[in-house]
Formats: sequence, C-alpha cells, structure tokens
Amino acid sequence: MSEYVISVSDTGMPNGVVELAQTLPVTTTLKIGDTIKLRFLPNAFVFLTGLVLLASWRKSLPAGVDVTVMDDGCTPAVKNLLTNSGFREVVETGHETPSAQRRLGKLPLRPLSNRFNKEATVQEVTSILEEYSTSIADLTPFQTILSEVCENALTHSQFASPGYVSARILEQERTRKMEIAICDSGIGFRGSYGIGTNQEVIERIKKGANPIDIAIDGLQSSKPTRASGSAISYYGFGLYITRRLIEENRGMMTIISGTDALQIDHFQRRQITLRKAFPGTYVGIVLDLDNPMPLEDIYQQATEMYVGTPSKIKAGSDSKTTGVPPPSAKPAANSDVAGTSVIELRHFGTELLTREMGLAIRAEIATKLLRFEKVVVVLDGVADLTPSVADEAFGKLAEGLGHDVFSVAVELKGGSNLVNRLIDFVVKTRVQGR
Repeated sequence: MSEYVISVSDTGMPNGVVELAQTLPVTTTLKIGDTIKLRFLPNAFVFLTGLVLLASWRKSLPAGVDVTVMDDGCTPAVKNLLTNSGFREVVETGHETPSAQRRLGKLPLRPLSNRFNKEATVQEVTSILEEYSTSIADLTPFQTILSEVCENALTHSQFASPGYVSARILEQERTRKMEIAICDSGIGFRGSYGIGTNQEVIERIKKGANPIDIAIDGLQSSKPTRASGSAISYYGFGLYITRRLIEENRGMMTIISGTDALQIDHFQRRQITLRKAFPGTYVGIVLDLDNPMPLEDIYQQATEMYVGTPSKIKAGSDSKTTGVPPPSAKPAANSDVAGTSVIELRHFGTELLTREMGLAIRAEIATKLLRFEKVVVVLDGVADLTPSVADEAFGKLAEGLGHDVFSVAVELKGGSNLVNRLIDFVVKTRVQGR
C-alpha cells in the first residue's frame, strides 16, 4: 500500500488547473489500499474551476483507493468552499451527487452522466444568468456554449463514472464574468481521433499536431466507423461554434486532455504538452457577461467559410441511403393540408438541447415523409436550438436525402433568424460533403 500527498496551491484557470493536472498520480498505477491526501496549502488560491477537475479525477480512481481532504491551515472561506461546493462530499464519501445547493451566483458540483443531468445543469446555469440578466440581452449564446461542451463530453468521453460541472458569477469592480468548468474521465481528444476514421487528422496528429487544436477549428470530426449507408455521425459543429463565441466575447478557454492542453485568450492560442497525462478531458471557460456574443453572425460566417456561396452547393446522395422515398406526386388523404404534413417543432420543447431530441425530430420527419408528399416544419416558438440538435435533426436528414430532394420534401417555416441561420449552416455543410 502506498500513500500519496498532493499539495494544492492553485485551482484557478489557466495556470492552476494545468499544473494540477500534471501533479496527480497516474490512475493506472494505483491499487486497492492506496491512500491519497489532498493537502490544500494555507495560502492556496482555491476556485471551483479546479475542484471540478479534482472531483472528476477522484471518481475515475480504482475501487478501494481512499482520498481525504486536508485543509487544517486554510482560511474559513476556503474550508467553506470545499464543503459548500460538494467537493468534500464527493472526495471523501464517494457520493456521485453531492447534496450541496445552488447559491446566489454559484452552481456547486453537478454530476454529468446522462442527458437528464445535462438539461438540468443547463437550466440551473440559465437561472444563475437570469439573476444577473438586467444587462444580458440574450441568454442563447451562453446556453449554446454550455450545452455543446456538455454534449461533447457525453458523446465522446465514454466515461464509466460521472463527470462534473460547476459555474459561478465573478463580480469585479468594473466587469462581471462567468466561470464554467466541465470535466470527464473519458478517452479524450487524442483517444477519440485514434479510434476514428479521419485518416487525414490521424496523420496530422502523428506528425505532432495538437488534437484539441484540430477539434476546435471545426468540422474535423473523429467520426467513428459507421455502418454502410448510414449518415456520418458527428461533424464537430459544437466545439467550433463554442470557440468562435468565446473569441468574439474576448473570453478565455482552457482545455486539458491526456498530455495535450490548449489555452485561448480572445484570439490568442497557446498549446501545451503536459509532462503527465490527465485521464479525461477538462474544459474551463471564462465569459464576459457585459460583452454580447453575435451568435447569428457566427453562423453566417461559418456558412460562408466552410460552405461558400449557394452556387457551390451540390446535391448529396439519393434517398436510398436512408430508406426515405422522394416526395410522392400523389397527395395523402389524411394530411393536414392536401399532400402536406405539418410538424410544429415547439411541441418537442421551446429549448432543444440534446442530440436525442434531434434524433426524435429527424425520426418524426422521416416517418411522415414515408406517408406524405411534403413536410412543413414550423419553427415558431423555438427559443433555443443547439448546433448538435440542428445537425442531428436536419443536417443528417439532408445528407441522406440529398440537397435537391431535401429542399423539395422539407419546408422550414417561421422561426427566428438565428434558428434559420443555424439550420441553413448544418444542412449546407452536410450536403457539401465536408
């Protein structure tokens, strides 16, 4: 049996969490009976952002490894944070869902292990933002960032134990900022690309490219091998949009995954190679609450950058790839309008945040295409639609049907410019075949 004492002096972003990730023992070297003591130094700068990393790492340890928190020399404020955030409960008792309650401007540790956790977390962070919403014209960009980063963790981490999320408002003399931290104990960016089929990216990584840098540049998915005739599973829309929003916000983002790390400060990037691999992926974000994020403009810029002008759009594959036939020339007798079926997207919810929701929408449209000549999707009443949902619902359908068939078979009606711009972006990018 071995004892490890880890001195914790800084859990802030970016330097604190990067150094902390390199200080932790390698999980594969630990065994039953080992003990780990997290010794918080008397002058430690303790922030929620780093506690998220430590909590997720703790849950990834082998069974039978004990961890204790040592805070004897710390200030009362630090001791309270370690308790009130739920950190001590996760570390010392093994509880996956700590009993800590949300406080004004602060979301304590929340587990991230399924879509229900994700939706609840997004709603809680939105509630925090609404407490400070007097100068925030639109909460949608903030929700998009949080939802997409959580979705990326759920979709690609393959973790067996919960990841963790936290958020808090930082009120300074002249500015108000929000910190968000998300961490999982999955296979990470490098591992995800390694089991994927994107050979160009695999070769770039072999030659020394940072896989995180590749991922946030957009549309460079790790696409796992898919069955013949099925649609591409993932295109990397979420991380690209998240990165662009943070840049325009003049915010900061720190990503740690394995031995790779990346720091973004406005438009500046710094790549780091860690001396010791962190078992999972950590994402920390700082946003300026008083600086608007032009989400609609970013969707438009992304369309122009990755797709080009409408004249460059080409038809995709024919309808045989999805089993959905082209529109019939004969109207259906039981349609809402002659030959037409109407789907009101608001019936799925006013805030559509998870890929499962996108899959349900795509299944509904496809089912009606089998019976009706045309499907009209009414977008009115939908306040928030994330890139992941738009891609799952409309992008993959357009890829399978082909652009020409999709544009005839599916009509989008109403909705905000933002939602329409996003759907246009994912559909055009899919059928472009990037």
